[in-house]
Amino acid sequence: MNPFGNISSNHSSWSVLLVIYNLPSALCMKHKYMMLSMMIFGPKQPGNDIDVYLNPLIEDMKLLWNEGVDVFDAFKNKSFRLHAMLFCTINDFPAYGNLSGYSVKGHRACPICEDKTSYEHLKHGRKTVYLGHRRFLKKYHPHCRLKKAFNGYQEHDICPTPLSGVEIYEKIKNVNATFGKMKKKQTVSEIWKKRSIFFYLPYWCKLDFRHYLDVMHVEKNVCDSLIGTLLNIKGKTKDGLNARLDLIEMNIREELAPREVGKHTYLHAACYTLSKKEKTSFCECLKGVKVSHDYSSNVKSLVSMNDLKLIGLKSHDCHVLMQQLLSVAIRGILPKNVRHTITRLCSFFNSICSKEIDSSKLDELEEEIIVILCQLEMFFPPSFFDIMVHLVVHLVREIKLCGPIYMRWMYPVERYMKILKGYVKNQCRP
Repeated sequence: MNPFGNISSNHSSWSVLLVIYNLPSALCMKHKYMMLSMMIFGPKQPGNDIDVYLNPLIEDMKLLWNEGVDVFDAFKNKSFRLHAMLFCTINDFPAYGNLSGYSVKGHRACPICEDKTSYEHLKHGRKTVYLGHRRFLKKYHPHCRLKKAFNGYQEHDICPTPLSGVEIYEKIKNVNATFGKMKKKQTVSEIWKKRSIFFYLPYWCKLDFRHYLDVMHVEKNVCDSLIGTLLNIKGKTKDGLNARLDLIEMNIREELAPREVGKHTYLHAACYTLSKKEKTSFCECLKGVKVSHDYSSNVKSLVSMNDLKLIGLKSHDCHVLMQQLLSVAIRGILPKNVRHTITRLCSFFNSICSKEIDSSKLDELEEEIIVILCQLEMFFPPSFFDIMVHLVVHLVREIKLCGPIYMRWMYPVERYMKILKGYVKNQCRP
C-alpha cells in the first residue's frame, strides 16, 4: 500500500495504491498489478484525518479477511472464494507518521527506538539530532570508550529492543483522536497521536512489520545531506557557524571553534571541507560522466560549474550517485579516513539494494553500517545527523524480516504516478 503522491500541478492530491504481492517477485511491482484504490484531493495534506478516507478500504479488507468474496477464475473456468489481507504500507516518512499515528518529529522521532531514541537538542542550531549510534555496537567495542571523538562521554547504553505489534497496541488502545478541522484539544501520549485505523484489522497487531521505511527517500535525504555538506551548498550544508558553536557547547573538537578577527568570523577547515580546487575536481568528474539511455538523468545537466554545486537532483539521481558515482568523484580529494567512510556508506547502499542478498552476510552488513555511522559521528558535525540519517541503522533489520528492498521501495510507484499524472493532464485539456 502506498499513500500520497502528487499528480497535479494545480493542487495537491494523494493516492492510495494497492499492490498485489502474491505474485512472482518479477511481476508484483509491475504497473499492471497496481490498483488505484482512492484519490484524496485538497489544498492541504489530510494528516491524521487520513483515517477518515481509509475507512471504506479497511471495511473492505475486513470483509476479504473474514468472509471473502466469490471471484471467477477465467483460466479454470470456475468460481472460487477469494481472501486477502493487507500486511504493510509503503510511504515516505511524514506519511509514516500519519498512517501509524506515531509522532515522527521531536525528541522521539524514531518509530523503532521509540522511548529509547537517543537525541540531542542543539542550542545554537535549534534542531534535534539523533546521535548515540555506539550503543548499537557490540559490547566492549573500542569506540564505546572514546570521548572527545564523539559527544564527550563514554557509551554504556545498550541497543533498544523494538516493540512488537501487540505491545504497541496495548500502549495506544485507549488513545482516541478527534478528526476534522474543528477538532478540540486532546490529551494524547507524547509520541502517539492516535490509534491507527489499521488496528481495526484483526491481524494487524500480530504482524512483524506494519509500516516499512522507504529506502528511496532515506537514501535521497542522506545523499542530499552528504553532497550539501561536502560542497558547502547554501541552505543544504550541515556545517556553518551554528554547527561550530554547538561543537563548543558539547566540548568536542575545539580545533574547529570559530575564530573572530575584527568584525569577521572565520571557520577552520574541517576534515570534510573541500577547497575550491577540490570542488572543481569533484564537479568536473561528475560532469564528464556519460551513462547509457534510461540509466539515470543526464549527469552533466545536474552539475553547475559556475557555482560548483549539484542542482535538480531527483530521487533516482541520488540513488545513482550514492551507489555508483560518489565514491569515484571523491577519489583523492578528501582525507583517507573520511573518504573511506563515505565509500563504505556507498557500498552499503549498493549491497542492500541488490536483488540478490546472501542472508548469511546480513549480520555483517548490520555491523558494517553501525561502524560507518559511528565514524561519521567522528568526522561530521552533530547537525548532520537528522532522523533520516539515523533510520539507516534499522534498514538491515527490515531486510532480515521482510526480504529484499527492491520489492518494497517507491521507485515503481513514482513511475506509476508519472504515468497517472500524464493521463490526468490529457483528460483535463479543453
